[in-house]
Amino acid sequence: MVGSVVMNGMVLSAMPMGEYDKRLTILTAEHGKISAFAKGARKPNSPLLACTQPFSFGEFTLYAGRTSYTVTSAQIVSYFPGLREELSKVYLGMYFCEFADYFTREGNDEREVLKLLFQSLRALESETFDDRLVRRVFELKLISIEGEAPQVFECTCCGAKEELMYFSLRKDGLLCECCKRAEADVRLLSAAASYAMQYIVSTPPAQLYRFSLKEEVLAELEAVVEKYIQKHVNHEMKTLQVLQEMEFLV
Repeated sequence: MVGSVVMNGMVLSAMPMGEYDKRLTILTAEHGKISAFAKGARKPNSPLLACTQPFSFGEFTLYAGRTSYTVTSAQIVSYFPGLREELSKVYLGMYFCEFADYFTREGNDEREVLKLLFQSLRALESETFDDRLVRRVFELKLISIEGEAPQVFECTCCGAKEELMYFSLRKDGLLCECCKRAEADVRLLSAAASYAMQYIVSTPPAQLYRFSLKEEVLAELEAVVEKYIQKHVNHEMKTLQVLQEMEFLV
């Protein structure tokens, strides 16, 4: 379809093109992830200057050509200004965008990912939530939306739904007391950590950020999600490397 279209979405990344233009990656509710050109967006007086920054969320009017989109205007609802006050939050937000970019595709229904990204940036912007918790909730939920969720509601071996106290990376999920004996490498989890994983996997993005965890439980969640992501995401996130180099992550 050639002509003007309106899409709701968020800018995941922006790359300079030529002398004055930008190439945007936008996660949209209507068409999944798209690429769009913003002509003249790097000029100081360009009306597109502000709306082509990462985290810009709102309504984009685009011209759909035969092979590409061009941004003509935008009504931005949020720039997430609270993120920009701390460098660590900026890079963590950019990591969320890169993580979403890796998983999403053009033409797919990515509305749940867009909702998750929006809610996660809001939580990251807030002083209410620990950034470490927001990161692990975002990672586990996104990978669950994309069909790679660990089995956290029953034993991966026998199907038991009680006493799920152990996590097996090899089995990609929780094990009961009996079945864990056959596994060489399992991690003991508290009931609170198991419940937190169940809550994250099963709760819609709009209701996700309504809990906190004690330090010891958060450490359990971090350890499990870290190993799970390493196993299932075969890609090195550039922004995560920057966070580690700047010692924002331990």
